[in-house]
Amino acid sequence: MEYRFVHHWNYVLREDEHRILESAISLTSQPRDESFLRLAAEFIATHAQVQYVLIGSLSEDGRNVLTKVFLKDREVLPNISYPLQHSPCDSVLTQRFCYYPNNVQRHFPRDIELQELNIESYLGSIFLTKEGEPVGLVALMSDKQIENAAFAEHLVLVLSPAIEEELILQSNPAL
Repeated sequence: MEYRFVHHWNYVLREDEHRILESAISLTSQPRDESFLRLAAEFIATHAQVQYVLIGSLSEDGRNVLTKVFLKDREVLPNISYPLQHSPCDSVLTQRFCYYPNNVQRHFPRDIELQELNIESYLGSIFLTKEGEPVGLVALMSDKQIENAAFAEHLVLVLSPAIEEELILQSNPAL
């Protein structure tokens, strides 16, 4: 399979990217409510300049993703549930992070949603509990190559701890 681990790239942030990451840190330090995941997804979509962003939790059996927020062009779509098998999201769970710069549909011909959405490029990262167990994932997708995947990865990594906390809280409201 052709995917790249972006975090192995030697990438130096530009000054404007540093400011965006500082804004991301500020977003995570604000009081949170049920809109936080949507705000985080919108922030990612805007600054990573991607067409689709989804943040999802894993089903109890770990075979499906249940979206908590799903955006297309920064507009909220209805939440969905989809199987991990035969999807790039399954690779995220095994690799923890992956990036398919182009032709992602060719690599996952059984993933009908990729075809229906006309996805060309995919970047995904896993969310983990403090014990290191997968709790969910984020997927950035576009009908063209993601322009700055290395920065998109930095952005996701900065937001990940807060998103992980929120996913854990939503799956265990008693906490």
